[in-house]
Amino acid sequence: MDTAPLHTPIRIGKLDIGGRLFKSATHETRATDDGAVTDELLDFYRPMVEAGTPLIITGNMFVSWQGKSAYRQAGIHSDQMLPGLKEWADLAHSGGSKLFAQLNHGGRQMVRPAPGVPEAISASARREKAQGTMPRPLRLDEFPALIESFAAAAARAQNAGMDGVQIQMSHGYMLSQFLSPESNRRTDAYGGNARNRMQLPLEIYRAVRQRVGPDFAVIIKLNGTDTIPVGGVRLDDQIELALRLQDEGLDGVEVTRGHFASFPSTTSGHFRGYVTAQVTKGAMQEASMPRRLTFRALAPVIEFGLERAFPYREGYNLPQAQEFTKALDIPVITVGGFQTPAAMAEAIRSGATDAVASARGLIANPYLYRDLDKPRTEVPACTYCNKCIGVAGGLPIACYDQTVGSPLARTL
Repeated sequence: MDTAPLHTPIRIGKLDIGGRLFKSATHETRATDDGAVTDELLDFYRPMVEAGTPLIITGNMFVSWQGKSAYRQAGIHSDQMLPGLKEWADLAHSGGSKLFAQLNHGGRQMVRPAPGVPEAISASARREKAQGTMPRPLRLDEFPALIESFAAAAARAQNAGMDGVQIQMSHGYMLSQFLSPESNRRTDAYGGNARNRMQLPLEIYRAVRQRVGPDFAVIIKLNGTDTIPVGGVRLDDQIELALRLQDEGLDGVEVTRGHFASFPSTTSGHFRGYVTAQVTKGAMQEASMPRRLTFRALAPVIEFGLERAFPYREGYNLPQAQEFTKALDIPVITVGGFQTPAAMAEAIRSGATDAVASARGLIANPYLYRDLDKPRTEVPACTYCNKCIGVAGGLPIACYDQTVGSPLARTL
């Protein structure tokens, strides 16, 4: 097996990274209630660092209380977070890994706003279909504070000694809500057509770049498709946004898909028990009683449909990612079901992508990068049961399939 492409260095901006298998962002559910780093959070990352994983991207970190979207979500919203962030960066560097903070605002994509936050906000007053949250539209006078929250968060990552940031523009969170015609029905300069819908993501990138300077790595995470039959983003528009950002100094793009409104198309695989886990142990515990009862009653039907709509396969975002790769000069990273060395190496060797990212594969085996050249029979492997995602936002992230033998295994 030739795994050389995965060990080949890559340059992202001014940053040299020693290999091409990265850890993609995950829901950790391991921080304190106010977003501070804990030993439990660091313990999740420690084996990935010990394995020499070249680049680790944190879970989605909220940039303001208004943008906090999940229970025990890590925060980068305050200077009080800096000691923990520095400890996180030091841990990554102790094993030679690079660490990027993913900067995120939840927008409407939350079961309920954080304590002290009166209501969810979004591009428009469009109800979030899965969790049921009805936001109010962001007012024009609120845009500067939102933009500043991303810039300040990026500066904290830089001050903490992290190596870069990833701006979350995918998966149905706030910036994804502005990009998608399904959720953005504005008629001002921030809506109405694809270029206007790009305006807020562009302004946030510019503010971040101005704050951290030209040498600090800044990448984005972007949907190739929303997997919404009618009303989602167009691939050509997403590529146009990436090209405009590239012209302004962006260092890389991670390509993904889906969001909660196309529940749960960010992933693939097996879904038996998934909906029930979301309602009883995951983020949907906080939903209204009628919504929880409805989801529980419909769980068998929904899970049956998901199993057939999103079957497991490695590299399911490659068709969209390779279109980004053709258009861009900066590195393209692809996430989506990757865990076998052969599939990951071939994705890079074929020219479809410059690097690959894994989430569930590294949850099942955090030593995946170290184990690339071991016989597959000796390596814990994700079964794509999706239990780790089903309980996200309720229980700590871990492998909950006891058949895997993961170093991070927990029991439901």
